[in-house]
Amino acid sequence: MGKNKTDMTKKDHLTRIYISRNEIFADVVNYAVYDGEKVISPDILEEGDTVAASYIYKGEGVKLSLERIRDARKIVRQGENDKTCYMVFGAENQSRLHYAMPVRTMIYDAIEYVRQIENRKKTFEAISDAVKNGEEPAEAPPDSEEFLSSWKANDKLVPVVTIVINFSDKKWDAPVSIHQMLDSEDDKYQRNRIIRELVPDYRFILIDPHQMSEDDFNRMHTNLKTILRAVAYASDESKSDRLTGINEEITRSEASLIKKLTGLNISIPEGKEVIKMGEGIKKLLDDSEREGERKGEAKGENKLGTLFKALEKAGRKDDAFKAAADAEYRQKLYDEFGIK
Repeated sequence: MGKNKTDMTKKDHLTRIYISRNEIFADVVNYAVYDGEKVISPDILEEGDTVAASYIYKGEGVKLSLERIRDARKIVRQGENDKTCYMVFGAENQSRLHYAMPVRTMIYDAIEYVRQIENRKKTFEAISDAVKNGEEPAEAPPDSEEFLSSWKANDKLVPVVTIVINFSDKKWDAPVSIHQMLDSEDDKYQRNRIIRELVPDYRFILIDPHQMSEDDFNRMHTNLKTILRAVAYASDESKSDRLTGINEEITRSEASLIKKLTGLNISIPEGKEVIKMGEGIKKLLDDSEREGERKGEAKGENKLGTLFKALEKAGRKDDAFKAAADAEYRQKLYDEFGIK
């Protein structure tokens, strides 16, 4: 595995762990779906199976498996003893742009719906077994069409919503819908417009920090907004100075995630578990400046030593004494001897 791929895998692993935390996931949903209003609380989220698997039937007795793994999947219930699933939310964390993301999310969501039908089919089979055994079934048996469909006429699907979070250092310029992946009106070989309109569109919800305003960030209620700010500001020179103005406290694990995503190595002093983001950035800049000065001094000393050796070899000791006292003359000698 190449270095870039390994690094991307580490980023994906860290973002997956972070987003899977209920309070963070709830913040994602509330921002993306409910405009920041706290509609979904962490305590009504239940961990869902991230492996989405189904089967494509092809030919007599041949069964092809289709399997996808989500980064995070949560089921919304209304209480600890409530077994009813009201919604399914999936989150995909992208450390790199994905130009076929609409198709990818459509497959995820389609498998989620197939999963619901397959679960209903198991219920029908249990009903059939109960009737055969002379037992009272849990509900009225389905009629022949319903049994064939694995779905009753009045059954309802549970909504599935996928949210994509851009953790890359680039603004998302990839498609967010199936129609954006089709020919546009100005394409030279555009297909028939009527056919295009007949193709159902499918889109996902995108959270892209590079396109978020300060008001957008402030509609988040956890440190996710701090991490997304760091992603947006660190990659944009016109906004990088805003990093020192971020007052939210971050933990060691969040500092590690920011380092992996942005390269900003924010250290938390021994004995502390948190640090204000802005203070950490100021310390990072101060340390970097001191390191730059130290390297500059060392480089200057090496450069001057090289010049003295060259002058000594050329038998120009007087020029060496003059160069030590006169910076302008010293620069002329650097140019003369080609010392950079």
